[in-house]
Amino acid sequence: MYRKYFGLNDLPFKSSPDLDIFYRRGSRQNILEALVYTVTRGDGITKVTGEVGSGKTMLLRLLANSLSEEFVILYINTPSLSPKDMLLHIGAELGLDIDASILKFSILDLINKELVRLYSEGKRVVVLIDEAQAMTFDTLEEVRLLSNLETESDKLLQIVFFGQPELDIALDNDRLRQLKSRISYSIFIPALSPEEVNSYLNYRVRKSNYEGLDLFDMQVSKKIHKLSGGIPRTINMIADKLLMSAYSSDSEKVTKEHIKMLPKELAGVSFIQSLNRFRFFLFLSLLLLVFVALYWYFSLTFFNKTEPSLVSKGGEAESIENPEKSVKSSVKNEAINSLDEVKKMEHEKRNLLTERILTVVPERIKVESEGKQSLHGEKQLVRTEVLNFPPSFLERLKRLHLNAVEWLEKMPKDKTMYVIQLAYPQADVLEDTIAFYRNQKIPFTSLNFLIDVNQDSQKTRVRVLYLASSSYSTLQRIISEFSPEVKQFTPYVVTVEGVLKNLEYTQNYLKEYGIINVSQ
Repeated sequence: MYRKYFGLNDLPFKSSPDLDIFYRRGSRQNILEALVYTVTRGDGITKVTGEVGSGKTMLLRLLANSLSEEFVILYINTPSLSPKDMLLHIGAELGLDIDASILKFSILDLINKELVRLYSEGKRVVVLIDEAQAMTFDTLEEVRLLSNLETESDKLLQIVFFGQPELDIALDNDRLRQLKSRISYSIFIPALSPEEVNSYLNYRVRKSNYEGLDLFDMQVSKKIHKLSGGIPRTINMIADKLLMSAYSSDSEKVTKEHIKMLPKELAGVSFIQSLNRFRFFLFLSLLLLVFVALYWYFSLTFFNKTEPSLVSKGGEAESIENPEKSVKSSVKNEAINSLDEVKKMEHEKRNLLTERILTVVPERIKVESEGKQSLHGEKQLVRTEVLNFPPSFLERLKRLHLNAVEWLEKMPKDKTMYVIQLAYPQADVLEDTIAFYRNQKIPFTSLNFLIDVNQDSQKTRVRVLYLASSSYSTLQRIISEFSPEVKQFTPYVVTVEGVLKNLEYTQNYLKEYGIINVSQ
């Protein structure tokens, strides 16, 4: 009704997001630029939170419009889905025709293949999830697993959460600590300041073709800020009613008198927000007072107690005024004894771990009980008793290791080479590992076994490598065709360069203890 009166070609304060009149000033423009930057940079997971009506959906749509054509945008606005339904939704957004009756594992496999295909075509896939605070813990965890899909250098799937502050509360739960640790960038959308409210109001009406003097002055804008809390959606509701009041009273601008004419539900917004804040601070104050009172009471009670007199008898102190204290002392002694037992068990556990670490040391190696130099040049104590593999087993393991090293070093140096990393078996179950892969129709001649000594934990494992190629997608396709029994060990693609780099510590270790002459 007021459009013609003010010369407007559109309603400036619609409740639905309108990209054409986005307020590109202040924090909103900075947030949009930051989002475009993080997605373009390739960050795996980004989180955007803000109060109801702060403009999250507007930013989501602007982000989608701001990305180049190399990005494939998947939009999810119904996040309250089960984990499987979420995968089906993403598959549908990718254009896949997936039978809903198949297993979740198969759905994930189809999605992974499509992401690899898009990546090979130079496409980057971004999932924009609106109202993410409505997602269940299980669905959020499923999204985290999706973020694991990646190449050697890039994520196959990027994810941007848009949600209310309840999303931050959910992410503080221990069940989601892994997801929270994967979030590379977090953005909070702040409320508009009084100055920004004034600029926002007049910007919107001018974007709707208004050509006169400012309809909203600073005094009115401050009142609107107080009523709305600086939240754009509430500002729009209030401003729309104010323009209607100005039209009804034949006014050329909005005044404080028009604010008095607002409906009670709008005029009471600020009061309710202030009341909630008052209640919150009142609760904190009362809680603090209760804590101080309790602390004061128990402090006085403790210091006013008279200490029981102790009489030395036969070198032992006994309580004659407070027999209860002797009981407490007994309990304390039992706790100390229990702690000693725990320490003793931990010591024995470390000894067993040391024995396990040194299982690859051949029988002829005699380690001194002290003064041995570690790989880091530090003096350390080493056990004199060393468990050994049977000589025949150790010789075979050494031979397999040297063959694998030779195979890796013969790879072409003029291009990036990749290999498939299979399971990490313990060294003493090597025969079982070989038998397992033979049963899975993977020929033994295609497997390469490396002794791997972890630098941090000092655990000895056997690293199993399979095939080599300069094509990352080819090896990913081979992984996708593995049986479920092989896939349960999570095979993945690694660079030969990375394997050789990690091998340096193991080679030095083997050389130091005389297990393998690495110069041969």
